[in-house]
Amino acid sequence: MGEVPEVNDIAPDFTLDTTEQEGFNLHQAVEEGPVLLYFHVAAFGINCTTFMTKLIERADEFKKLGVRLMPINPDGKEVHISWLSRMGSPFEHIIDEGQEVSKRYDAIVKESPLVKGFTNREFFLVGKGGRILFKWKAEVPSQLPEVDDILKSLEEALQ
Repeated sequence: MGEVPEVNDIAPDFTLDTTEQEGFNLHQAVEEGPVLLYFHVAAFGINCTTFMTKLIERADEFKKLGVRLMPINPDGKEVHISWLSRMGSPFEHIIDEGQEVSKRYDAIVKESPLVKGFTNREFFLVGKGGRILFKWKAEVPSQLPEVDDILKSLEEALQ
């Protein structure tokens, strides 16, 4: 792993498949509007499902801000499609098999004996030019931020 990406840094670029397209490229996507990467542990996990449900309930608010929320984790495409369709999710999910992108963003659990090496719960808002405008990192993967706090931080970062 290299340096930890922080606010005002250029976000590590990547090209990965999603649940809806092949070859999604982050830096190309942000030229159309900000992308909120949401790293999380696993599809079908209790905390991930609970939190994704909260995000789905607030999808219109992300859209109103002009933010494209894109969850990302190492589960396979079929797992993501099953999970997202079960919840009625409007979000396209990035497939990070092998955790290549999670590692580049340093979104990996390092301390927990139960989930060490798993993708951590983190947010990165990436704007035009690939610049990181906002970042939130869970101290432990089970930590869930308040969606109100995330939305408020996004609104402030986009001003």
